[in-house]
Amino acid sequence: MQMLATPRLRLRARTLDDVDAILAMDADADVRRFMGGPPQAQAHRAEVCANITDGQPTHRRWAIEWRDRPGFLGQCGLSRCHLPGCTALTWRLGRAHWGRGIASEAVGAVLRHAREDLGLSDFVAFIHADNGASQRVADKVGLRPAGETELHGYRQLVYRLD
Repeated sequence: MQMLATPRLRLRARTLDDVDAILAMDADADVRRFMGGPPQAQAHRAEVCANITDGQPTHRRWAIEWRDRPGFLGQCGLSRCHLPGCTALTWRLGRAHWGRGIASEAVGAVLRHAREDLGLSDFVAFIHADNGASQRVADKVGLRPAGETELHGYRQLVYRLD
């Protein structure tokens, strides 16, 4: 998986060294409040480790860190979408890193890579209707509201970029 860079950030393949940071991020009820809350720790550890070591052909996830120093800030990714012809964009940051433009910068880098290097063109993000911060990220990178759907048991807004 190609490493991506922005003026402030480096996006690199996740490794097993990231597992504890991913689990800590996902154990934070505020981080996961629009995703059904923190997952069960042992099962989540096994899932994260398997995703990193075995890979998922339908998913690409990058660890986000500062460009000039290592340290897990969050993750950003592309995944196959249940909507035909679309690629889903995903992102999540540890709470300590909210409000600094990191998600917008990382998602923008992933979008550029997806378009320029992977030849992808239609993108969606599913965002809980109460998640204003993620809605702002979607707006900043050019995704626009395109309806609603039910996903993971929650009403989700669909943001789209063609």
